[in-house]
Formats: sequence, structure tokens, C-alpha cells
Amino acid sequence: MTRSFGLYNPGTNLRMIQDAYKIMDYIERLESIEHDEGSSLERRQAAAKEKSYQVKDLEDLKSYMRNSKHDFTKLVYFKYIEGYSLEEVAQVLGHSYSNIAKIHASFTEYMKSPKEEPIVKPFANSEEFNEYLEKLRELINPIYETCCTHCGCTTTIPHELARKIFSNESRRERVKTGR
Repeated sequence: MTRSFGLYNPGTNLRMIQDAYKIMDYIERLESIEHDEGSSLERRQAAAKEKSYQVKDLEDLKSYMRNSKHDFTKLVYFKYIEGYSLEEVAQVLGHSYSNIAKIHASFTEYMKSPKEEPIVKPFANSEEFNEYLEKLRELINPIYETCCTHCGCTTTIPHELARKIFSNESRRERVKTGR
């Protein structure tokens, strides 16, 4: 891929297209329920309310793709969501048609047989992996919980503060033992 297209991530862009189409299909089903005279009033109202949420989600996804800093995501948006031809996409993005056509061809090849991209790159050693897991735990639970040995109450503090406390305690231990 060319440098002007920034981050080239076909898997993410393919999932965005799939999500957009799923939302569009769901909106169509909700519209059919909304306009079905045989459905109860409550069901039609619920469908209308759900449709408004789905339309908002679809607009958010479209806005993200349309305003992306990566031209490849914009290419995918204009081609597969808006239905532009490759010539029109090239004009909108300010790239040559041949460049757009090459990138689109490689993306269509990817779509024929998508490859699973690894979520995490392989780690050089177990220490890197443990560090990665610790960061994940902090994202899931941003506070450190500890239980008081005297009264049994639970205390929570941010992980950053807990790390500082533990590093200071381990330094003191090393000083006491002479290590």
C-alpha cells in the first residue's frame, strides 16, 4: 500500500462495512414493523424508537469513516457505503485512479478470503506478556482493592498509587535485608 493511505488495515475496514450493512438491514426490518398495520401500536412504537437509535448508530459509524484521517477508510466508505465509482472516489480523495484501483483490488482480494489478524503481537518473553496482562487488568479494573487486616474493610486506590506504594515498600525491604 502507499504511504499516502496511512494505516492500511483491511480487517477493521471490512468489519466496519459489515457492521454498517447489518445496521441498515435491521433498520429496514424495523421500518417494515413500523408500517405494518397488523402489528400492535406498542410494537410499532417500540420499532420506531429502536429505529431512531439504530439510525443514530449508523450515522455515527458513517461519520467516523467519512471523517477518518486514513484515506483507506474513506475509500471504503465512499465505495461501499455511499456507492461511488472508483473514478469518483479518486476525485474525492485527490488520488490518481490507478492508485485507487490498485488499493481497491488488493482489498477485494482480502474480502474474498479474509485472514484473521492477530490481536496481540507475539511476545518475546513471558515478562512482556505478564506486563501486558497487568495493563489489561488495569484497564478492566482501574482501582486496586485491598482488605484491612484489622477491621476487614475494603479500601480502593488507583493502580498508579498502589504501584508507587509497593515499589517504595520493596525498596525498604531490600535496604533492611541488605540486598
